[in-house]
Amino acid sequence: MPPAVRDIEILRVSAQLEGEDYAASAEAARKEALKWTQKRAGRELPEAAWDLQDFDLPVGGRSSTAVRIENDALDLWALRAEDPDKNVAGRIWSTEIVIGGEVGSRPHVSLRLIASTTEPDFTIDPHVPGPVLQMIEAPGLIRGPRSLSSEPVTIQTENDAEDLCDHLEDCERRLPIFVVAMPEAGGTPHINTAVLAKAAAGLARTVLVPAELTWVLTKRFGKYRSVFNGGIRAYLQGFSAADDPFRHRLFLEADLLKTGGGAACVRSLRALAAEVSISETRLGKDVLDFAAVRTASRKLRKTDLSNHAAPDDELLQTAEELVESLEKQIDEKDKEIDGYIAEVDAAEDRAKAAEQENRSLLSRVRQLQTALAAGGETSTEEQPLPQDWSEFTDWLDQTYPDKVLLTPAARRKARSPEFEDVTLVARTIAWLATVQHDRRVNGGGSLRDVQLENGILNSPCGGDTYVAEWKGRRYEVDWHVKNGGNLRDPKRCLRIYYFWEAEVQQTIIDHLPSHRRTSAT
Repeated sequence: MPPAVRDIEILRVSAQLEGEDYAASAEAARKEALKWTQKRAGRELPEAAWDLQDFDLPVGGRSSTAVRIENDALDLWALRAEDPDKNVAGRIWSTEIVIGGEVGSRPHVSLRLIASTTEPDFTIDPHVPGPVLQMIEAPGLIRGPRSLSSEPVTIQTENDAEDLCDHLEDCERRLPIFVVAMPEAGGTPHINTAVLAKAAAGLARTVLVPAELTWVLTKRFGKYRSVFNGGIRAYLQGFSAADDPFRHRLFLEADLLKTGGGAACVRSLRALAAEVSISETRLGKDVLDFAAVRTASRKLRKTDLSNHAAPDDELLQTAEELVESLEKQIDEKDKEIDGYIAEVDAAEDRAKAAEQENRSLLSRVRQLQTALAAGGETSTEEQPLPQDWSEFTDWLDQTYPDKVLLTPAARRKARSPEFEDVTLVARTIAWLATVQHDRRVNGGGSLRDVQLENGILNSPCGGDTYVAEWKGRRYEVDWHVKNGGNLRDPKRCLRIYYFWEAEVQQTIIDHLPSHRRTSAT
């Protein structure tokens, strides 16, 4: 049975148009969207398109459609462009753009990017579609009182830095702000800020702070909530000087300087901006979807024809179009609900993981309190290694609750795997929690191709690197422990895929104890 097609919403943009001539700004923005669509439509757009009227242009797997609602109170224009991926067969990109609003009010712009695919392992680096960049250039986009930009903004003065601090704490702020602290030693940032700012234009703001001005943030928020010495921090909506600093992800200079560290940071921030654009906006209020506008347009048309006693044939055709539109809207809403269900499942997994971590740490704290109350030293006796998979997760949670953690996916894999040598996996975990942990924290040599014991190596994943979610953030799983040889027998093939969380200094295992199955395998 072929895999089912699923719609994956990638990002949303919500903004308003600059300019005091609202009608002219709206027309200019719509024309920019049409220019972009023309390059992908497969054929010249009809004259009705350039007149900003309804049109439908299906061309060999591509489709460009627009509708417009225009009356004394409302002027709303909506476009949907479907375009096959240039490299991946069966993947279709849908870009929905809605421009307009109440007559006499500043026009609103909303955009959604959706991928339709059968791929089981769908991973991309999100990037806003071209119309966003074009509209930022002309007629201009704003969010709140501030203009949007597709380039990083550099702080020049102490007053600029104070204004940035005010903006970070502004309770009305909706977009993340990626603050890039320049290195103390001088030179350029440790990431490609131009690529980041362009990819996340309209989703987040990218701000560069010279090293000599980072003290302004530190004085205002304290060192745990500031960013300095070449680091980068993603300040989310709702930040304050009393906020949990770990909610606002920090990338340290030491990690950015590692091979591929800067590029990995940019990928993480792009993914974060896209995810927040969906989680922090409401469909139907902050962002309008094309299906809803199309259905409303056909309802209004049917009502207008009925009021003017149009011929039955015309009424019937309009009614059929309305029914078709409603059916499509229901189908799209069903897919949307499936996406929300997946988000709920992921949230439940995160909650369970947090509860498990809290229980393990609480148990460890109580052990320490008991030892201190007895006036003795804390026990250094190691827990016996598990002899069966049924003992494995309890052993790990009790032995290394603050150093090595399992994602929900890894915890499920560890219940009853085919891999036979559970004690080998436990010895590997012990190495990750001791030798590997100490080298990460205190230094002491490379971890590349380190031999744990005979035939067992720790090495980078290389081409097998993939993205996983942990506590609401996306990370690259870029290391694994493996045994030698080209083993594929799940009973004998050892693979433990993990990443290092530098902010809290923990090793997070996402997959074990054998090869990770992908669409390629």
